[in-house]
Amino acid sequence: MSTEPVSHCTSTLRPINTYPMHGGCPCTFVRYTLSSAPLIVHACHCTHCQRETGSAFALNAFYEPDRVIPSLSTGASGPDAESQLLRVPVPSLKGGSEGQIMTRCPKCFTVLWSVYAPVRALRIVRVGTVDGVRGEQGKYVPCGGLRPDAHLFAGESGNRHAWVGLEGERVFETMGTKEEYWGEESLERWRVFREGR
Repeated sequence: MSTEPVSHCTSTLRPINTYPMHGGCPCTFVRYTLSSAPLIVHACHCTHCQRETGSAFALNAFYEPDRVIPSLSTGASGPDAESQLLRVPVPSLKGGSEGQIMTRCPKCFTVLWSVYAPVRALRIVRVGTVDGVRGEQGKYVPCGGLRPDAHLFAGESGNRHAWVGLEGERVFETMGTKEEYWGEESLERWRVFREGR
């Protein structure tokens, strides 16, 4: 019996840290392409993320909108595919009166990404929807090998579950600021994105 994890979304595993990467929903109606590395990956332990995911934290990868390109099993892609996805607002810690807009597959309702503002906002891709990749010695690595650069709302007074050990990880009591945990290249990409609004 094989010890290799079963992945019905990917037929061949790409090497780790190579782009583009791909992902999608479990029913495979929606697929997407990530054209570059994310700006940042973080694990958010806030109570909103816990409730939205039904888990201890959300694992989020932030991308500029033009770096996340959806396609559908019908052949639609780009804006044509976008127009067929479900957008569902939910309350959140930030995002104003609209909260966070969750983008879901219209068939299986899986959340693929979200935004905090409907127009020209960063896409927050759910890392669990990213395809697995091939790591060292050909070993399967889930979720594109993406791992958190920081854990937010996870300090001693935060919302982190006691059983989630974070020794050696970058942990913040609150959301913190980009300058505290984003790399220089990501901050520059963020500046370029903001100026292009």
